[in-house]
Amino acid sequence: MKVFNFRLETLLHLREIARDKALGNYAKAINVRQEKEKALQDSRTFLDELQIHIGQERMDSFSGSSQESFDLSVKSAKERIIDAHKNLQHSIQSEEAKKRIYLKADSEYKSLLKLKEKQKEEHVRAESLKEERELEDIIGGRFVFNNISN
Repeated sequence: MKVFNFRLETLLHLREIARDKALGNYAKAINVRQEKEKALQDSRTFLDELQIHIGQERMDSFSGSSQESFDLSVKSAKERIIDAHKNLQHSIQSEEAKKRIYLKADSEYKSLLKLKEKQKEEHVRAESLKEERELEDIIGGRFVFNNISN
């Protein structure tokens, strides 16, 4: 039986490398998104703590001069939340794009792998049929030889 040789083995290897690279990029995008989610949560927590602090200051003694600095702090915290939310949305879009790239690369790799398996099965089937015919020819040749010699 001849050894099976897949002619597109190099292309299969290149697609596997591309798939692995795309998976790595997708994983990095997930990490970036998670960091952006944490930054957004931290910004929200900071605003909540700031508002609690302002509420406590108002209960104790609250001067008008500190009102302006509190307002600026609240405004700054809200702007950080807005920026963090925009960054999160951008990272989500980037993650989705990298996910699509990975899924495409994975699909291309798997389709080529299926082609390899199919061709290997066809090769084995064809080689088995050849061997069967050769055995039948040998058996048939012996039968004819035995009949002639008798």
